[in-house]
Amino acid sequence: MQQGKTREAIEFINKAIEKNTTNADAFNLRGVAYYELKEYPNALLDFGQAIKLQPGSYRPYFNRALLYTDENKLDSAFTDYNKSAELAPDTADVFLNRGQLLVLMDKTPDAIKDFEKATRLDANNKQAWYNLGNTYYRSQDFKQAVLAFRQTVKLDGQYGKAFYGLGLAQYNDGEKDLGCTSLKQALNLGYSDAANALAQFCQK
Repeated sequence: MQQGKTREAIEFINKAIEKNTTNADAFNLRGVAYYELKEYPNALLDFGQAIKLQPGSYRPYFNRALLYTDENKLDSAFTDYNKSAELAPDTADVFLNRGQLLVLMDKTPDAIKDFEKATRLDANNKQAWYNLGNTYYRSQDFKQAVLAFRQTVKLDGQYGKAFYGLGLAQYNDGEKDLGCTSLKQALNLGYSDAANALAQFCQK
């Protein structure tokens, strides 16, 4: 499905489903294909069927939550992420995604808890660390934001946006020189927003 051959993939999956109409994984996979094509009604039907056939699998709930988020049905997405978390309590991406949803729902403290849990479950999940830093920054907890962004850039030294976040957090935490160094690094890595911040904070 990676090479834009989603339509062809659906044909193959249809054959698999014809052979075995109780194959929950096939319904989930076809749902993902329909989701990628933005054919949401078909995707919803397939995720629903996958859940009916295999109610103990978190994946169709997780995938349906993504779809509901895209449709701005945030409460429905939240319900599905909660079910995913219940079924897959050790899966970092469940908490990462539910955290992102909680940010959209303006539930910042709960979002921070989910991002922290995601980083505990997968210490190398740079997206979870980045989101944690971003959410702390928005909460004006600059010290915690600095720690989370530092971890992000440790995992990916080419992540310009994370250096930008780190620079702003450091600057706001009183580490102005360090902040300006991080902002320069963000700009060097091609993150253009850093230029404005440098002009605003770091012109001596």
